[in-house]
Amino acid sequence: MLDKDSPIPLYYQLVEDIRDRIRAGEYKPGQQLPSERELSEQYGISRMTVRQALQYLIREDVLIAQQGVGTFVAEPKLAYDPFHAPGFTETMMQRGAAATSRVIEQAVVPAPPRIAAPLDLAEGDPVIKIVRLRLSDDVPVLLETVHLPHALFAGLEHADMTRRSLYQLIREVYGVRLQGAQHTLEAVLANDYESELFGIQSGLPMILLQGVTYDEQDRPIEVFKAVYRGDRFKIQLDSRPRAHQEAFNTSLMSVVIR
Repeated sequence: MLDKDSPIPLYYQLVEDIRDRIRAGEYKPGQQLPSERELSEQYGISRMTVRQALQYLIREDVLIAQQGVGTFVAEPKLAYDPFHAPGFTETMMQRGAAATSRVIEQAVVPAPPRIAAPLDLAEGDPVIKIVRLRLSDDVPVLLETVHLPHALFAGLEHADMTRRSLYQLIREVYGVRLQGAQHTLEAVLANDYESELFGIQSGLPMILLQGVTYDEQDRPIEVFKAVYRGDRFKIQLDSRPRAHQEAFNTSLMSVVIR
């Protein structure tokens, strides 16, 4: 039962109780929750309070509402650790999901100032630009743009990047191993171009991650920008070192993919 004498609102107490039941496995992914009336009777609260709690959890993507049917537990999201996990392609494969890419641009271009400076290059030096729409089981989940020094990765502009992992490629073919990165993270809204690519409404919340990746010699080897679907990702951070693992092997932020 909920504590009606608590300063914590009843709807929020119900939110946390439902979360706990999902974590404990009492409510499983895909399972339908009891109706508003049943929850109201079970917890001794009004149906309006129950509705408020359910709407909160729906906005948080914990529950899914099907009009005329009921409310269901959302499928679990896949955790992705920025400091210890492999790249997007490798992570999806490990979890049994098909990771593919739609290559939008892949060419050698002169580095503009905003790209040249963090890569320790002169303006106009050649860099390899790769823009890919990344898909998990054919669903677009992120738009990724990377710039790499052409002097270090000559020929990469011709590689088939539709199914290959960029980091596996530069590790195995070019002998470059990633060591760390500097990230910035902010909430943004989908513009018209992004909404068209993702098949979503313009103005929906997105997660923007951008920064610079470094190799074991502390050389900047990549400037990256990634735009994630806000309805498919959440951020998870764990900076604790893990034994027998590389400290860092990806430019992707810690995300959880539903």
